[in-house]
Amino acid sequence: MKFNVHEWIGTWDNFESYIYSESEPMKICWAEAEEAVKAIPSPMFKNGAKGFWQTACSTVTAKNPVRLGGWKITEAENGVHIVWLDETGNSLGEADYAVSDILPKGLEGKENFLFEAADAPDGFPFRYFLAMEPMPERAAVRDGGLLSHLHFQYSDCLCNLLQAGKLASPMWYATMCAADGGELERCNIVRALHRMPKWEKLL
Repeated sequence: MKFNVHEWIGTWDNFESYIYSESEPMKICWAEAEEAVKAIPSPMFKNGAKGFWQTACSTVTAKNPVRLGGWKITEAENGVHIVWLDETGNSLGEADYAVSDILPKGLEGKENFLFEAADAPDGFPFRYFLAMEPMPERAAVRDGGLLSHLHFQYSDCLCNLLQAGKLASPMWYATMCAADGGELERCNIVRALHRMPKWEKLL
């Protein structure tokens, strides 16, 4: 897996903002998602569609007690510079990150990048993070595809992410989505997660 910095640059929104959205189209999507998971019962969705994603995608940790709003990513000398944002758009901290390793079997059982902010101060809650490669590529949305999105985890200590070379919390699926689209594109992410037909326009 090769790190392509250009797929990371830009603004990203925390998927949790989709879960807690009060927009009418998004409410319709979640209502349909709840019906979809009822139709095909699964232990994963025993608490419903929203219930599962609320737990799996939580971005609150002991060292970061607020829900993330997103990222602002620019290119850095050896990787990327990330500003971690809260839900109001204020910075929670920022640092330069370089890929320090590739985890062969990470989130979704796929290769994951392991990033480190080597110059971050002790206790910095975002010193390490691991993430899947963004998918699909950022340009896909311009041709009617899905917004680029990725699953990730973060911590001030590597021990909270990896134990014996494996994910310490394999069901933690914090998620960022590229902020390249509008409400239609955001709704279609939720619909794709539950294999529901894609919308061509907002209802």
